[in-house]
Amino acid sequence: MPRTDENGRQLKALLDYLLDGDVEAKDIYDALGVSSSTYYRRIKEDDYPDAEELRRVADRFNLSYPDLQVRFGLMSHQEVRSYFESTAVSVATRAVPTQAAPTKRRPPKLSEMKPRQDAPPL
Repeated sequence: MPRTDENGRQLKALLDYLLDGDVEAKDIYDALGVSSSTYYRRIKEDDYPDAEELRRVADRFNLSYPDLQVRFGLMSHQEVRSYFESTAVSVATRAVPTQAAPTKRRPPKLSEMKPRQDAPPL
């Protein structure tokens, strides 16, 4: 029996729920980088999905990898929290030019707007 999330959903059902639609099996096995026969064999195994498979799915469908790990019981909320607290997080800031402060521009009024010449007609 493959891993399920906290609500008993397998990976495909969870993706359908999170992405608000029907995710095709082809999209999943493409994300995993496996053939269809390997995918259908793999979804019956006890350790499906593993952490690497969740990472690939998260990357492909623009989902949170730590969230998927928590949902499938591969990490706890506390483990995720302690990981982020132990990791030195640095934020790069953008240098502000030393010139005069930029003036705040107001959006153009409708009467000041002109149609784009490259836009197709309505």
